[in-house]
Amino acid sequence: MLSRLQPLYLLLVVEPSVCREREREVEAWERRTGRRVPEVVREFFTTNATIPMAPNEHKRTVWNEPEVGARIAGRVTDDFWEIAMTDLWAEYWDGAMEALPSLLSSIERARAGEAAPEREGIEPPADLRGPLVYLQTDVMRRWRCFFELDGSADPPLREHGRGHGWSETLTFSSWLFRSFADSYVSQDWTPSSFWGKAADLARSEEASPVQPFKNGLWLRASQGPLGAEAHAALQTRFSCTSRPYATGATLHHFSQSDDGWIWVVEDDDSSVWWIHGKTDDELLDLARDARELGRLTVPFVADTREGARVLARLHDV
Repeated sequence: MLSRLQPLYLLLVVEPSVCREREREVEAWERRTGRRVPEVVREFFTTNATIPMAPNEHKRTVWNEPEVGARIAGRVTDDFWEIAMTDLWAEYWDGAMEALPSLLSSIERARAGEAAPEREGIEPPADLRGPLVYLQTDVMRRWRCFFELDGSADPPLREHGRGHGWSETLTFSSWLFRSFADSYVSQDWTPSSFWGKAADLARSEEASPVQPFKNGLWLRASQGPLGAEAHAALQTRFSCTSRPYATGATLHHFSQSDDGWIWVVEDDDSSVWWIHGKTDDELLDLARDARELGRLTVPFVADTREGARVLARLHDV
């Protein structure tokens, strides 16, 4: 089964890999305590991201006091940016997320029945089914996020705002995706090492992490494996390249031009589809092809206003 973080990896054009050091840290904690870190939480905290670099293609308006040669988080080569997923989150949000050692300690305390200090003065949600583990807060400390140890692989994410109360409950993976996607589309300063207030903008114009989906024009879906017949049908319309992707998965890239494409990541049990167009009409045509040729039967997910606009037209057909 594909990772629940797969849509996020596609949004960010991430080639995921496991950080063995952090993985060993989690394994040692689990042996010592006899507890398990929820699967999706574990993956996020132990995954490194590798993102291609290219010249900037987007007009940006940023507040910047440039610092020539400003430090870039992670490791940069001529072709790629390598960074931990948790550090990448900080490139998209001005907040503080727990480091792995603190997170493991918080899980242990929560399992022992100790309330998180960060929840002091906050009444728990009425429908709580397990202890809450503190995850992160914004820079003003108005919003605080906790995940619930309810025994699931992708636990509920509970977000509390001062003066607002508890927000809609999302899964951990859904909250992560929304956090990245909102900043990705609406904020020109992300990732902050390249476009933030101290970033070396001249350097970033020459080479920065690719962001092909800044226009918000994408739709996504998840269902069973692509299948040979659907793959062959798509190839009657598109050129296709396929390559190994992550552990035990394959990435198929279907396209007619650089104006849009269909990505399908599949393994033996499932597939994740990512459809992108440069214009509304291009995205609409690609979505129709995914349905008709690719035999995509599940509903599309639209994460942006731009995607929802196209999805409404698709439903009207």
